[in-house]
Amino acid sequence: MDACQELPPIVVTTQDHRRLMRAAQELAGQAHPLATPLLQELGRAALCTPDELPDDVVSLDTFVTYRLADGSSPEKRMLIHPDDGMWPLAEVSVLTPVGLSLLGLRIGDRMPVIGSGSAPGTFLSVESVGPRVIGTLEPVGAMMASSSRWH
Repeated sequence: MDACQELPPIVVTTQDHRRLMRAAQELAGQAHPLATPLLQELGRAALCTPDELPDDVVSLDTFVTYRLADGSSPEKRMLIHPDDGMWPLAEVSVLTPVGLSLLGLRIGDRMPVIGSGSAPGTFLSVESVGPRVIGTLEPVGAMMASSSRWH
């Protein structure tokens, strides 16, 4: 990413920030290619409490509809922490170039795809945000197993 390039501001909840900082620091120790870009994005983020997060901001556990600037069709995925994966076809991890690029954006924002190794000038844009998933999700098998413990 060109340091002179103007990036849209991003907003991250304090809860997501803490969790992602831990992940980024662990990944930095493993020389993960997105550890440094994640730390940079977290460093430039404005922080707010989960209750103060505007409805139009992409955060973890939120569905987002985005489009790559190459003219492809819009995609709708839930932005997730990699430890929370359950629905591979419906998710995008924050530890992918697209997921990292979506973190903290608002509807209408346009952002270069971070750390993708793709051609310079590859952008994505946010078309809609929501719904936000509140609470804890468990895979269906885990829910069935935990519910059978109560009987």
